[in-house]
Formats: sequence, structure tokens, C-alpha cells
Amino acid sequence: MKRVIRAALLFTLAAGVKASAQSYEPLKSYHFANNQDFEKYEQDIVKTADWLQQTPWAVQGARAEKANQFVLDWAQGSPVVLIELKQAIMDLSDANPQLGFVYMAQYSKYTIQHKNNFDKISANMAALKAVMAKYIAEPTHNPDKDVEQLIQLDKQSKLEYWIENEFAFN
Repeated sequence: MKRVIRAALLFTLAAGVKASAQSYEPLKSYHFANNQDFEKYEQDIVKTADWLQQTPWAVQGARAEKANQFVLDWAQGSPVVLIELKQAIMDLSDANPQLGFVYMAQYSKYTIQHKNNFDKISANMAALKAVMAKYIAEPTHNPDKDVEQLIQLDKQSKLEYWIENEFAFN
């Protein structure tokens, strides 16, 4: 009985991921002329961050490039988001460049969802946890000792300390 339930659950999850991947379409045209334009696209950034996080790389295809470009364009000009691309982020995404976009999208999402109580450490924590989750979930990821070290820090409950002392403010 447990096998049947487990198989049904896995099938449902797989179908949900496939449906989510098929239903998402990156914006084909957008413009950022003023602050209101950035605000207008905030929910699209959240949707894009979720899609990049939840959809396997093998399924993303050409939509990933457009989604990544949208997040990059939005984050570069947004008056509410300041993402500091530190060497640590470059190290975490050197073997798997997609993880850099996951970080940027999730940091942006956190900022949008926490406008009234934004905290830089918490934003980095959310973005880095998303990077680790994506790395673990991706069967096609390239091995990366930096990400694996981050995963170990998180397992040892030392991630926040690392962010505060070695990542976010150096």
C-alpha cells in the first residue's frame, strides 16, 4: 500500500512540475523607464524565480535564457533591489552558471516579499538556501565543492554565521 501511495505521490509531483514548466512563458517584451515600471513587474519576477527554482534544467530549454535575462534586466535597474555579486556567488555558480540566476531571482523575490521588513542577511540566507536546494534537486548538476561546502555549513547550522562573517559584508 505504501508503494502505491508513494508512486501516486511521485507521479503527481512529476506531473505538477511538467505542467508548471509548460505553463510558464517568460515575458517577450518589457520596459523599465521609471520606478513604477519595476513595481509593475514584481509579480512576474516572483513567478520567474519560482519557475527557475522548480523546473528541472533539462525541461527549461530556451525559456531559461529569456527568464534569466528578464531577472537580470529587472535586478540591474530596480530601485528596491541591490544585489551585490560577490566572489562567493561567482564561486558558487562557476560549475553551474544557472545557480547564479537562481540566487539573483530568489534574492529579488525575497526583497519584493519583505519590503517592510527587509534584512540583508535573511535575503542572502533565502537565496543561498534556494541555490543549495536547486543543486541538490538537479540530477544534471556539475559537482561543485563550494556548493557542497555550503550544504555542509547549513547541515551544521553554521550558514547564518558564514553569511554574517564571511559572505555578506566582506
